[in-house]
Amino acid sequence: MNTDKIPSSKREHAPLEKGLDKLLSPFGVFFRSQASTGVLLLLAALLAMVMANSDYQRFYESIGHLPLSVGLGDWQVKYSLHHWVNDGLMVIFFFILGLEIKRELLAGYLRQVRQSLLVLFMAAGGMVLPALIYALCLRQDAVALMGWGIPMATDTAFALGALALLGARAPRSAAVMLSALAIVDDIGAVLVISVFYTEDISWLYLARAAGVVGLLCLFNLLGMRRPIFYAVGGLVLWWCVHQSGVHATTAGILAAITVPARPYAETGWFTRRMTMLLRRFQQLDHPDKSILEEHRQHDLLEEVHQVAEQTTTPLQHWGSVLDRPVSYAIVPLFAFLNAGVSLPNTLSAETLSPVTWVTMLSLVVGKTLGIASFTWVALKFGWGALPKDMRFLQVVALGLLAGMGFTMSLFIGNLAFLEHPQVLVEAKLGILAGSLLAGLLGSGLFLLAHRQAD
Repeated sequence: MNTDKIPSSKREHAPLEKGLDKLLSPFGVFFRSQASTGVLLLLAALLAMVMANSDYQRFYESIGHLPLSVGLGDWQVKYSLHHWVNDGLMVIFFFILGLEIKRELLAGYLRQVRQSLLVLFMAAGGMVLPALIYALCLRQDAVALMGWGIPMATDTAFALGALALLGARAPRSAAVMLSALAIVDDIGAVLVISVFYTEDISWLYLARAAGVVGLLCLFNLLGMRRPIFYAVGGLVLWWCVHQSGVHATTAGILAAITVPARPYAETGWFTRRMTMLLRRFQQLDHPDKSILEEHRQHDLLEEVHQVAEQTTTPLQHWGSVLDRPVSYAIVPLFAFLNAGVSLPNTLSAETLSPVTWVTMLSLVVGKTLGIASFTWVALKFGWGALPKDMRFLQVVALGLLAGMGFTMSLFIGNLAFLEHPQVLVEAKLGILAGSLLAGLLGSGLFLLAHRQAD
């Protein structure tokens, strides 16, 4: 809860609360900043790298292999922590992603045809060219070629975090465009995961999954907005997709599409109802009585909470509720378990494999050239228009930031090289180095563009 806007004189403090507030206030400022998620991801990745290249290497590896089981009676499911995070908890991340995609399509930047057309061109370039560069460079190596989808995706948290650190030195529209671009990128990545990184498909379980999606859509059409229906349906959907052979995270996107985007009540009713409740609350207000003594005020506040819930959409509300656990726990945990790469004793250009170099090249050069060139073509033929506060140099900078693949690239890498651990290590090294280099170059180019504008 954000209490910054409440004057200290109007707050009621516990005996030791003021001291604790002073102690925790820097952390509060950090977690409210846009850059916090990106910083946490970076710290998780750094911790993983340090542990993987120290005396704690075996301990680090044992964390991922820690067996965890879930069961009911004789029925039991047992997987490693690494598997639970990648195939279980990350479904919630993809669910949040699906909610964002749906919101953007219904009411966001992608709703307007002219704007969405430009973003679609940018995203297409940012997916096609990196994958093409990767495939052309490694076409002779059948195993390495399986990772062609790695450089296609953008890590939204990292990219937006880097943009947030730039502050006013990056145009305001850059964050909107980068978010929309990343969302289209993520749609492409999900399709790639579902179609190209799926082996043996069980059509029976896939049909069952389709039936569950149909049931969730029916819940939406019937106006059912209680989370329990979608939570239970989502769990059943996850199990069906997991058993079908399609990667389980696809269930998160499918479940998100079925979430209601309509509120229970219109905003006009909310305004009238809140005005009446506020008037009643003021009538009961007494300077000598606390809310603990005046139970009628408490009842009114409970009703205020209900009225607010009825006027927001499940699409927005559930996304807000899940955002922090996903951003501050699930994604950093994924980064920690997947980013640890044991480096060779002598790290040099000669010791790095072609997979590492090509992954870096595809993320840094492929993404940038793809986004910049496709944007230029779209603008040349009048298929879109840049925001007024953006110049083409900043589009190039945006392309570099989009090269921060990290989370999604690691995710695809794990799927591509599941049976080839050494190649996976080489790809991870390229992802980490490429994402870092893309972030630094993109930030530097935004600073250069800002100085030129001054």
